[in-house]
Amino acid sequence: MRLDEYVTFDGTGLAQLLAKGEVTPRELGFCVEQAVEAMNPTLNAVIELYPDALKALPETASDGPFHGIPTLTKDFPIEAGRPAEFGSRLAQGFRASVDAVYWKRLREGGLVNVGRTTSSEFGVPATTESPLYGATRNPWDPARGVAGSSGGAAAAVAAGIVPFAQGSDGGGSIRNPASFCGLIGLKPSRGRVTGAPNSNAPLLGLSTAFMLTRSVRDTAALLDLCHGPDAGDGYEIAPPEGTYLEAMQRAPKELCIALCTQSWSGTPIDPEVAAAARSAAERLASLGHHVEEASPSFGYAAFLEAQKIIWAADAAADMPAMAKQMDRNLEDTLGATVVGLYRWGLGLSAAQLIDALAVYDQLTRQVGRFLAGYDLLLTPTATIVPEPIGTFDPNRAGIDADGVFDDLAPKETFTALFNATGQPAISLPLGRSQAGLPIGIQLVARFGREDLLLAVARQLEEELGSGPGIWGQGQPVVHAGNF
Repeated sequence: MRLDEYVTFDGTGLAQLLAKGEVTPRELGFCVEQAVEAMNPTLNAVIELYPDALKALPETASDGPFHGIPTLTKDFPIEAGRPAEFGSRLAQGFRASVDAVYWKRLREGGLVNVGRTTSSEFGVPATTESPLYGATRNPWDPARGVAGSSGGAAAAVAAGIVPFAQGSDGGGSIRNPASFCGLIGLKPSRGRVTGAPNSNAPLLGLSTAFMLTRSVRDTAALLDLCHGPDAGDGYEIAPPEGTYLEAMQRAPKELCIALCTQSWSGTPIDPEVAAAARSAAERLASLGHHVEEASPSFGYAAFLEAQKIIWAADAAADMPAMAKQMDRNLEDTLGATVVGLYRWGLGLSAAQLIDALAVYDQLTRQVGRFLAGYDLLLTPTATIVPEPIGTFDPNRAGIDADGVFDDLAPKETFTALFNATGQPAISLPLGRSQAGLPIGIQLVARFGREDLLLAVARQLEEELGSGPGIWGQGQPVVHAGNF
């Protein structure tokens, strides 16, 4: 298979070719190698490929619905024995000790991990520009960034290196890179994808793992493979009725959708972003849905303070543990952003953490009551278009915890709330700036309603997907199809 042919298929399309014997997993691995060789010098999205995994790719389709498709995972602990350095000099050389349960399910479904992608340091900074690996660049304009923290995954998928890649989302870290790179980025409901064996849901319930994709059918099929609790999980989310692939095909009718383009944080919204959100609302109205302007009512300042406390408490616990395990001096090896958050976390009390969690409980009720009156909420994903590399330098001297979250505000204004409250949210490639940069639009559903998000996303995809590229966007400047 030629590289220019490979990039025209999503994962489902490649799986169909594998099932027919028209291509082999080893051939697909060679395409991945070619694409990385051609584009990674510009993008800096892939840290490394695993020669043993590529060599082991078979000459015939393997088991599972994806039949041996090679993919990439984030620089976090996912697969036992693989490097997991969190984009940090502190963790350099660290390896995952166990398989993540959801990853085992994906691997059993035919996915093969052949390498790892860049992340912001420990998933904290607003941009994928780490002290360990440097800046990851946007395939649509290499002078611009890819947001964080699953930035390398987004760049690799957008550039055609792989049809989908693994990421994680603790405040928007799947949705914002998807927005900046013109992809589909789903953050499932809390508990939909287990954090086992290490937790029920990581980061005190804020974070979840999943995949960045180029098609809704891939998103649905991947969620079908990996969702569900593991034995011993502290709670279990209600399973879907049927499969997500089936749900995707049921076109929804006459949904009641709330449109919000008013910044909850006070961070200004780029006019092109606001216009893209309104255009998406108009498109949904043209499909027969009812759209009206409305917003959940909550105290953003209290929410933000609670988020700072939870993130900082997590840093204060995890960074010394990593330093001890790696036998390194913490402050000599961490970047300035993570140091600033860690130092603030050291001064927190147990009572402050309990109070922060209580704020999140209240927010969950407020947002739940709001969504009881609507099927969906539509917002921008980020308040800005992709910014030039270096705009939010995560390693600048003197940055403190407030500065960390000031940097995050343009990306997290609309996304982080739903990590707090647990509802599923998805970023869809529905907008373009005048300069041709992608603009993602976020849809949020009631708790546990990934099925509805996927059905609406598919409805939109059918309207927009006839042109070249993802949803008719055309191809990025840096793309494997150009080589």
